[in-house]
Amino acid sequence: MRKLKADLDRLKATLEEKNPSGAEALRFAEVNDLWRNAVGAVFGGDSADLVLDHTNSVYVMSGEQGGNLRRFDRPRSETQGSVAGKVLAVYCDDSMVRSELDNRQELLKMKFKEQGEDVEALRILPSTRDMKNRHPFREEAARPGAPARSFVRPARTARALTEGQLAAVHQSADQVEDPTVRRALYRALLASAARSDADAADAAASAPGSPTVGGGPGASGGSAKGGRPSAPRR
Repeated sequence: MRKLKADLDRLKATLEEKNPSGAEALRFAEVNDLWRNAVGAVFGGDSADLVLDHTNSVYVMSGEQGGNLRRFDRPRSETQGSVAGKVLAVYCDDSMVRSELDNRQELLKMKFKEQGEDVEALRILPSTRDMKNRHPFREEAARPGAPARSFVRPARTARALTEGQLAAVHQSADQVEDPTVRRALYRALLASAARSDADAADAAASAPGSPTVGGGPGASGGSAKGGRPSAPRR
């Protein structure tokens, strides 16, 4: 595990120099994997699936950034304050799940530390607005006749990219020898390229003179999943 973490750190350092967006996407994928592993170890089985299903976003950030996060359903003094080390911020759309996470904070932090990510504090926050539309850990329920899932689940991502973009993603990922790191990088680069295309499409749709989706006054465009709110950097 520690060797894999060291390989990922070296890969991220290289990407930060040559491809900053790829490095950011890889960090997103890495933090999501850390959270998935920690929740699986602490809750297990169907309970872990429930927690992941209601987890909308996960960030690891500096103590300065994390200390400024506030839960608006609680007094400021209870949820804000300076933190010396890193902060793990988890956005969740279900109050019962947030309560269970609160009760297991120390175990979750311990599982992060076991994976090489030492976090000083865990901030569990309610999801609001478009944040509720994010479901990075939601799996389609297995049922008879359902299509088998490939490694890269979102087929929409593959269709959204051109052959040149896909070739560039494959070329970047193939430079990594470790198969686990290579798969994580491949998935992260696909997601990054798809987000860039979606952002470009949104910008074109909102440009002056572009047609309005749905027509009529007050109608607004955007993707079917809704807009993405600004979120703290990891």
